[in-house]
Amino acid sequence: RASFETDTCSTILELPTCALWNPDSLAFLKLLTHEAPPFLGAWCLVGIVAASMSTCDGAILAMGTVFSHNIMRNFGCVKEQSLLLLARVASVPFAIIAAAIASSYSQTGYLLIVAFDVVLASVVVPLFGCFYTKKPSPLAAFLSIWAGAITRVILEFTLPKDGFLIAPFNYPEFMNVGPAASSLFPSFFDQPIEDRWDPNEEKCDEVQFNDWSGADSLISPVVCLIVFVSVQFLERNGPLIAFKEGGLFDGYVKEGQGGKEEEESDDGAKEVDVDEGVEVEDEEDDADA
Repeated sequence: RASFETDTCSTILELPTCALWNPDSLAFLKLLTHEAPPFLGAWCLVGIVAASMSTCDGAILAMGTVFSHNIMRNFGCVKEQSLLLLARVASVPFAIIAAAIASSYSQTGYLLIVAFDVVLASVVVPLFGCFYTKKPSPLAAFLSIWAGAITRVILEFTLPKDGFLIAPFNYPEFMNVGPAASSLFPSFFDQPIEDRWDPNEEKCDEVQFNDWSGADSLISPVVCLIVFVSVQFLERNGPLIAFKEGGLFDGYVKEGQGGKEEEESDDGAKEVDVDEGVEVEDEEDDADA
């Protein structure tokens, strides 16, 4: 079964009037429930529901764990013994928010793609950076995460997307159909010339395809990489912000970052002074003997 939109035209097909096929977004479900054998269709639907539930509960549990372990613990708002309980309690509002979004948005699968894109844009670059840099900067990771995520969200609402997944090019092949241009016969029909359509006199008002889907997924990680490398380069001679010991970034500050390098150098100087004092005292005792 298919549906068509009548009264359309296409210049490249030389059709002044044609019917445009409208794809059905529920075609796969209709195939499983009406055309496929009942046993096969039922198991396919069960698999879809199981995969959806597995993805949803994993994402909700991950958000609860990140909220308790990576946010509340670093702010010092909860004790170590209460982290598990807080993660379980935080999963409840996250589940309610997820259910509200899913009930108000028809294409939840696309939201899952956007969520993975945000992770790609914000987390992958800092993750590789912490392994392949000698002294990874927590400030560079923090700023790059925010830069990638914000860029991805902004591009999601600013880039044009018509749903055809075709980038705009100024060629006839990249033009969408327009409204019916004429009631005459197509120009390639064997009819009198006065009964055939002339595209120069009766133009087909076509619209150019304009879909930049995928560009946002590629641009956002690049922005994240630029921010991470820039901040990492600026901190090559010292941190831009000295994080206090026991502060928000205490678990992420490495040796030589924040105030730890100065404290360690001061401790080392004190140890050297103490050792020198001990050696001087030993030499004086030997001289007296």
